[in-house]
Amino acid sequence: MQRVIEGNNRGIFVQGEMAVWRRWLGVALLACAALTSPAQADEHHDKHYDKHEMAGALSVMVLGSGGPVATAKGRASAGYLIFTDGKPRILMDVGGGTFQRLAKSGINVKDLDLVLLSHLHIDHTSDLSAIIKTIYFHNVGAGVTRDAPIQIWGPAANGVPFPDTDIAQYPATSEYVDAHYAMPGGVERYLNVFAKAIRAGSFAYQAHDLNADWQAGGVQAVLEQDGLKVTAIAVKHGPAPAVAYRIEYKGRSIVYSGDTNSESDNMIALAHGADLLIYDTAIMDTHPNPVMLQLHTTPSRMGEVAATAQARRLVLSHITPNTEGNLKTVKALIRAQGYTGKITPARDLRLFALDED
Repeated sequence: MQRVIEGNNRGIFVQGEMAVWRRWLGVALLACAALTSPAQADEHHDKHYDKHEMAGALSVMVLGSGGPVATAKGRASAGYLIFTDGKPRILMDVGGGTFQRLAKSGINVKDLDLVLLSHLHIDHTSDLSAIIKTIYFHNVGAGVTRDAPIQIWGPAANGVPFPDTDIAQYPATSEYVDAHYAMPGGVERYLNVFAKAIRAGSFAYQAHDLNADWQAGGVQAVLEQDGLKVTAIAVKHGPAPAVAYRIEYKGRSIVYSGDTNSESDNMIALAHGADLLIYDTAIMDTHPNPVMLQLHTTPSRMGEVAATAQARRLVLSHITPNTEGNLKTVKALIRAQGYTGKITPARDLRLFALDED
């Protein structure tokens, strides 16, 4: 399923409103100039990444290594930025705090064109609009315009209702995205004129739904273009429709579990031979709440998946208060299942350049 919204092709303003429009445009352009000036962008940053740091075919920067709980450790919620040949191309999940981490990285995302949502929980989606808006500001700052649509992929609805009702708990990704940006009813529909007002080009997106039936299994094609291949598979995350993703480019591969309890062997199928496997590390084997065992993967199960899939390196992410102080135990439980590859706890703004391993 695909939806396209083109911001430039709509007659929003009538003749009598043009004077107001021109005044507003002037204010917007002045504000844009201030917001995109190099001095403003660099202030207070203690880390910027140069192009050589993204050297190699495929890299991933952790924008958020945490979960849904705000803690003193200060981890942002889930989010990852994928680079191909040093160019930021793909955003995988975009939870709370990922906008700030992107800002701190100093990375320009004017050319970012693909957003992969594993599921629609707040800690995986809440900074989506903030980063989409900054894409257009980055274009203005670079003195270029953008008209190509942002491609947004995520799970279709699965129809699981709230208890004792016929109301579905989750929408399809296309419905979620349209509710934000579509004309005339999207709550953030102003982006359809804002991009034009700041002379960033035209705002456009395409929303795509992926099969979320984890019991059916089967790897799904997302994109194959210019050597970049993206696939997905449905995974179990309690009642929430959810998918995991695999990115392949020039012989390298990254797999991201999203949130899942890994009940089926779908993650094994997707992660087979992966260079980098980023995994949901939210709970311990002995978590006292059985509901959490339906939502997230235990360290022991993670070890089984990683060992069977023969993933080269395992990155522990989506770290929560339940696992933050127990990462040594998490590693030991994974090793006990026969996994012999590298195990690395994620941290915000850590960069994994696969050719440098």
